[in-house]
Amino acid sequence: MNAIHNWHTWIGTDEAGKGDYFGPLVVAAVYVDADCRETLADVGIADGKTLSNRRIRDLAELMHTHYERHIVVVERMPKEYNSLYNEFRRRGQNLNHLLASLHAEAIHTLANRVGAKQVLVDRFSKEDLIRQQLRHRTNSGTQSQQRTSAPPQDRFSVRIPVEMKILQVPKAERDIAVAAASIIARDTFLNGMKTLSEEHGICLPRGSYQVVEAGREFVALHGSEALGDVAKLHFRLTDAVRTF
Repeated sequence: MNAIHNWHTWIGTDEAGKGDYFGPLVVAAVYVDADCRETLADVGIADGKTLSNRRIRDLAELMHTHYERHIVVVERMPKEYNSLYNEFRRRGQNLNHLLASLHAEAIHTLANRVGAKQVLVDRFSKEDLIRQQLRHRTNSGTQSQQRTSAPPQDRFSVRIPVEMKILQVPKAERDIAVAAASIIARDTFLNGMKTLSEEHGICLPRGSYQVVEAGREFVALHGSEALGDVAKLHFRLTDAVRTF
């Protein structure tokens, strides 16, 4: 795969579900070191967007089986996602801020586990939103207190070493760690879609096109108020789904 850096150990992150009306938003982080780098390349790790769903499932299973400690997944199912989105909007922020908070959570969790100090992110915004979410905290005691009593802008932030290098580049899926993260994120998203479809007795389509009919079918079965259990309500097509 094309080299973006010369790091020996690092974390790559990517997301899935951002542009899908139904289903969760998922961010995955994968740690790569000398132990797994060659193996991941040999088994054909590539950008999840270029692989079939079956291939994604097989590769994700392989990584979870052999490198579970190298993986962190942050998943927000639609009900929680809608609540978070509304909270970010109330303080004048948007979807990219929410997405940055999930990347930050995944990076924080995995970096603390494996001790990594380099992170590569597939860029989704011009602003350094992830660094803002990862701003340093002076001590863990203050952080624990802020989780329950702090205003929203603090409650979504996490503590991270000051020396951590975070590189954000477009099309970062050409990197082995980001490609691995894209596969894990996509597999988790597909599993989430399957779960929601089975729970509600309806086949929920992926993407943001040709979903209005399925949305209307869902509303007919479960009511308009339940739509937020399976869909990202801020999408403009929600009005079309609810009006029929």
